[in-house]
Amino acid sequence: MDALVSNGEVGLSQMELADITNLSQSSVGINLDYMTSTDIVKYRSESAGKVFVANYDLLENLFSFMNKNYGAGLVQPVQAARIRPPSAADEMST
Repeated sequence: MDALVSNGEVGLSQMELADITNLSQSSVGINLDYMTSTDIVKYRSESAGKVFVANYDLLENLFSFMNKNYGAGLVQPVQAARIRPPSAADEMST
């Protein structure tokens, strides 16, 4: 997936993805079939065959959802660390 994202709208062929990932073309094809069925990857037909491209809109929505719904677990400890616990001197002055 990283190769597709970093290649942008230019996209990659199944053979190029196989070369990059060191997987067989059939293994890459199985993964591409699954990713296109879930719309994470789109393809366009060209004279040399299919060119696969990451679906940036879907990925952006997915990461926004994940950050909104699950990212708070990462933010809360940071916010908690910013709140200074009372020191012994503070407790003695009250």
